[in-house]
Amino acid sequence: MDVTPLIRADSKIIQSYKGGVFKVSNVTYERSIIVMVDRVIQWAPSTPAQLSDFAVLEPFKDQIEVFLFGTGEKQLMLSPTLRQQIKQAYGFSIDTMDNGAACRTYNVLMAEGRLVAVGLSK
Repeated sequence: MDVTPLIRADSKIIQSYKGGVFKVSNVTYERSIIVMVDRVIQWAPSTPAQLSDFAVLEPFKDQIEVFLFGTGEKQLMLSPTLRQQIKQAYGFSIDTMDNGAACRTYNVLMAEGRLVAVGLSK
């Protein structure tokens, strides 16, 4: 029995990450990015301290249930106040983790068909 999830051919899959360089569906990015199922967006924030502007996601907020924030080599936490502000303004929850965990979690949730996006900091 094949239990491999069916993934659309045009889905954005994170293939690798190392030292702030990300390979997504055979394209290499050397800066912070947001990956969604159907697109990759270049993104300014590179640390949680700089995470405040989600305007780039405004057109897509109805396509996101969970936003994963990869904080680099180590997991850094966001303040509860900022988490609540993001939830109120954009309607999705945000979870922080190191880049490796964020990449793996995104791939799993995307393969399950969830409305997920991941912001990866350099």
